Amino acid sequence: MKDLLQYFLTFFTGLILFSCTSQKMKYGTKTEIQDKADSAKSLSKIKHIKSLDFSEFIEGKFENEKIAVNYRLLKPKKIEQTQKYPLVLVFHGSGAIGVNNTAQMGVLAKMWLLPENREKYPVYVLSPQFPERSSNYHLDQDRNVLASESGEYLNLVLNSLDFFIEKENIDKNRVYVMGFSMGGSTTSNAITNRPDLFAAAVNISGVSQFNKINELKNLPIWMVHGSLDTENSIKSNLKFFGELKNNGNILFWEFKDKYHNNILSAELVDEIPKWLMKKHKSIRN
Repeated sequence: MKDLLQYFLTFFTGLILFSCTSQKMKYGTKTEIQDKADSAKSLSKIKHIKSLDFSEFIEGKFENEKIAVNYRLLKPKKIEQTQKYPLVLVFHGSGAIGVNNTAQMGVLAKMWLLPENREKYPVYVLSPQFPERSSNYHLDQDRNVLASESGEYLNLVLNSLDFFIEKENIDKNRVYVMGFSMGGSTTSNAITNRPDLFAAAVNISGVSQFNKINELKNLPIWMVHGSLDTENSIKSNLKFFGELKNNGNILFWEFKDKYHNNILSAELVDEIPKWLMKKHKSIRN
């Protein structure tokens, strides 16, 4: 009897959690999440991810006659030559600008090294390091919010991806992009510059680009921001969401009690792979 009661308790708890998560993942919705303090378990998981050895990420470089961008690449543990695999492009924040090809290896890159992710999600993960800012901001006079725009270093990465995808066993219909802070802004720049390239995007605490917003209505976009963010105001991303929510595939998580540098939680890290891996360019869902 006790085992049966435990079974039903576990079943209904899972059902409730699934229902809550599904609602938070519904396009056109903005979910406000009250999260005054991360649990010890969540903080421990993020700390663990930060400590992971990233030697499995091999070093590489994109370059042309003028500029170069270093990168690190994680390949699936086992590659079948007859199969194609997803590619996740991860953009870093401004604190990782440089040329050492290590500073960009933060939580969003290293999370793919977790054993459960390595086994369940055989993906390529590409993490470039920009030697200068990959995204710059200006005031959008019409919207009265900050807008972002990219420079030549992002252009180099995007222009290099077509050959890179052909060279590796990468599925053209499952190329994803995500980033935090300046990397979130660069994510917005990337999908604006190449809306044809990506199957889905995750913009965390970035600043949006607006000039081709109507071309992005069919692209699944997940935006995440903290209400208390004073480094990149939430207003830009909220404006972007507001302009797409009625006719786009966009959703927004607003953490009511989070600042800029504590936005990456275990909940977010757990949900990102689940959400991304369901997206396919030829099946907009």
